[in-house]
Amino acid sequence: MAYFLRKDKRKNGLYLQMYENYWDKNLKQARTRHICSFGYVEDLVSDDIPDPIAYYTEVVRQKEIERKKMLNEDMRPRAFGDCVEKNVGYFLFHSLIEELEVKEVIDILASVCKFRFSVYDLLTQLIYSRIICPCSKSKTVSDVFPLLYRYSPISEDQVYDGLFFIGGSYKKYIELFNKQYEKFYKRNYNRAYFDCTNYYFEIDFPKDDKQKGPSKENSKNPIIGQAMLLDSDLVPISMQMYPGNESEKPYIRKIIEEMKQKYNVTGKTVQIADKGLNCARNIYAAVVEGNDGYIFSKAIKGRKLSKKEKNWILLENQDNVFTDYTDAKGNLLYRLKSCVDTFDYSFEETDPDTGENRKITFSVKEKRVVSYNPCLARKQQAEIKKMVDKTLNYVTHKQLAKEEIGDASKYLKVTNRDKQGKKIEPIIEIDTAKVEEDMKLAGYNLIVTSEIDMTPNQIYEAYHGLWKIEESFRISKSYLDARPAYVQKQETIYGHFLICYLSLFLLRVLEIKCFKDKVNAYDIITFIRDFRVVKKDDNTYINLSRNRSANEKIKSVTGINVLDALYLTERELDNLFDSTILIDD
Repeated sequence: MAYFLRKDKRKNGLYLQMYENYWDKNLKQARTRHICSFGYVEDLVSDDIPDPIAYYTEVVRQKEIERKKMLNEDMRPRAFGDCVEKNVGYFLFHSLIEELEVKEVIDILASVCKFRFSVYDLLTQLIYSRIICPCSKSKTVSDVFPLLYRYSPISEDQVYDGLFFIGGSYKKYIELFNKQYEKFYKRNYNRAYFDCTNYYFEIDFPKDDKQKGPSKENSKNPIIGQAMLLDSDLVPISMQMYPGNESEKPYIRKIIEEMKQKYNVTGKTVQIADKGLNCARNIYAAVVEGNDGYIFSKAIKGRKLSKKEKNWILLENQDNVFTDYTDAKGNLLYRLKSCVDTFDYSFEETDPDTGENRKITFSVKEKRVVSYNPCLARKQQAEIKKMVDKTLNYVTHKQLAKEEIGDASKYLKVTNRDKQGKKIEPIIEIDTAKVEEDMKLAGYNLIVTSEIDMTPNQIYEAYHGLWKIEESFRISKSYLDARPAYVQKQETIYGHFLICYLSLFLLRVLEIKCFKDKVNAYDIITFIRDFRVVKKDDNTYINLSRNRSANEKIKSVTGINVLDALYLTERELDNLFDSTILIDD
């Protein structure tokens, strides 16, 4: 068994996924299975991730290291029925939860049931375990709970009972954490961001909210949808689950309005997403029926963009002036220009009164921003050249199977008839006009928005901040392993995703609010997983942490000097849990 990065060439570009090699005992052969998806390379490019392939190659490599580590830990000796090693790094999450003071309300909510365990301990330990080592609930109970420096013994049955209980009212727990968070931090509701994803389940038949639908990971299995609303600081506001057979497009407005009313979001909700979610109906609902907005990119290649628009993108004169943005050394980062105009949209829907189809046409005043990124241009031009080189092997073939060359087929031109219209033997040649057009458009992107008061740079940064929003789902799917979900009952599933959501919420609070973006989410996760100790006979502890980089970053923002010490006393470890203050007064 081993994880690897799979790079699939699709119609829209190079798509990155994490797969796993494994041995199928029934078929007695090696097979592969999908673990999670990262997305298209072009969409993943950002200032923080200039080379997505290299970045996610490292992500997968780290996951493989963690997997091997867990396998090795299964072979490690146990002492007195307990783990030799103890994880201490989760003190960051423990301290933050303690400062948020949610225990009293959780205890009150749990008082209606006569549980023989603490629901608060269950909830927090599941959150810590999700960060330290996400795995099945059974393995969490047997292997991860005992790793915690401080933990309460909770059985597997109690875990399932507890998840069922909290999942039945998961929105209350989200509301609780929000209310306590807002005691210390003022939510920035000037703009709220919204996005959706879904998770598939390895079951044969739909049940409850697990229904057949369009999977983000191209699975044919039943799925369940998850919507997330984030504030202007990209701290999650709310999460909502919905049936997998519900189309995202009409469901978006329903969820957004419910979330906004629930949390008194008075400002605009700006949906930053791909064109698929920003269909004409959603644009109408946002700007005509509501007081919201949108930012999305529009493909500049292919037939979706008119010749006039393509000419405007490339045109540069006194009326179309690009503004250059450079780094500290004067190197060009990107170029921007914009225009404001009124654009027409239309869609069809069923009239609720008559039951007849009707066409609705409307106009929206939009700002369109053209961006040019030289790094992206070089990358795309190199990809075009590579595809053209690939097509050269096929220009002499009488017949051509497009699936053999994938997306490169768009650069081939097949002529079946002569000038008189007479059918002839197919002539296959390079479509030089198409190649030249795509080479010219390489590095360019068109961003469309209803927010005409925003500057081109604000729009550019907001759109390219989409990776940060989508990153929330990627963290949930890859680092927090929200899928596969080893639970089947609807309430238990909701409880599972609540744990994943709260883990992400707390991670973002640490990253954005407590650490002021000086330490990213991945370094926080790395530090938590890496900071482990072993107790000696003289009651001192040996620090096993090895990731110096993550350790130094946490040390610099917290001011805790013992994080890299070899020897630690029990008092020093207890102080990490009892005396660490992360929220500024």
